[in-house]
Amino acid sequence: MSSDSTSSPTRTAMTVGAIVGLLVVVIPMLPVLNNWAQLISLGVFIGGIYYGMKRFRDGQDDYIGYGKLFITGMQIAFFASIILAFITYVTAKVIDPSLMDIYLETIEKTLQSSKMPPGIIDNNMQEMRNMISPVFLAFATIFSYTLVGIFIASICGLVLKNPGHTGKPQGQI
Repeated sequence: MSSDSTSSPTRTAMTVGAIVGLLVVVIPMLPVLNNWAQLISLGVFIGGIYYGMKRFRDGQDDYIGYGKLFITGMQIAFFASIILAFITYVTAKVIDPSLMDIYLETIEKTLQSSKMPPGIIDNNMQEMRNMISPVFLAFATIFSYTLVGIFIASICGLVLKNPGHTGKPQGQI
């Protein structure tokens, strides 16, 4: 990406968001990472948002305030979540539909460990079986990753905002 003032937050967000989304999907598939995969994926998600926001800020000639930085970070999280949601949908619908059953079993175990009365657990599980689908999981992925991304972008925006930033280093034309 050139470092001229024509770069847009959306272009930066789409590029970085797609890369982050793919990395967050691929990292847990690497067997050498074992138990560290989720933590590394979270680090990539956070680092990707930070990197994209910094890349956008540094590519501008003019002052970039908190608002534009925040929007860029939020868009990165959103575009990454779209990639993740698509892969979640395809995995749950086509590649391995049994994942839906595993997901529901995990929810049921969590409810049972909460000491909830068995009748209420049965009712809740029946409602979830009727409601949860690959489409639901895809939308939940978009919502949750975007929400987490908004939180991350708000913090990164505070770190990256630089009222004296002028874009290109001095001495460049």
